Amino acid sequence: MKHILLLIFVSGLIAQDFDHPERDHERSEKMEMMMVWKLTDELDLSPEQAEKFFPRLRKHRNELDEVKKMERALAGEMRKKMGEDEDLSGKDVKNTVKKATELRKEVVDLESKFLLGMDDILSPRQLAILGMFKQKMMKNIRGELKEHHGKEGKRGKNMGRRGGKKRRGF
Repeated sequence: MKHILLLIFVSGLIAQDFDHPERDHERSEKMEMMMVWKLTDELDLSPEQAEKFFPRLRKHRNELDEVKKMERALAGEMRKKMGEDEDLSGKDVKNTVKKATELRKEVVDLESKFLLGMDDILSPRQLAILGMFKQKMMKNIRGELKEHHGKEGKRGKNMGRRGGKKRRGF
């Protein structure tokens, strides 16, 4: 059972690395602009707050990008080993899983540090809004994508990958 879970985890890591840099760059710039606009609107930032908030946000996003690069590099190494039909030892897989887990923990720590460190700029209400902003924005984007692709899509009404069930990790 452990080996199956490890293989599933490694497969997930590898799947994350299939990206297209040129399209992703253009898409990320548009997303960044939309996020800045939405954040300014949602948080109801004053000009003084915005002047302090956005440089910190950019720094935070750069830190997150560095961790994501490390995740992609880790997945790339594993994919390379698998592509060369190299024998993967349980130790290699476990080390990769541990490294990936540490990187995810680092993301959580960065998010927490950023949010809690904004208390000198934002009011408690604005902090709460900021804390929920990412989930709300992702939910809105999913809704817009559903509308864009049609409500029924290819799989039928209300049927996602898992027959309408929400995705919850493994």
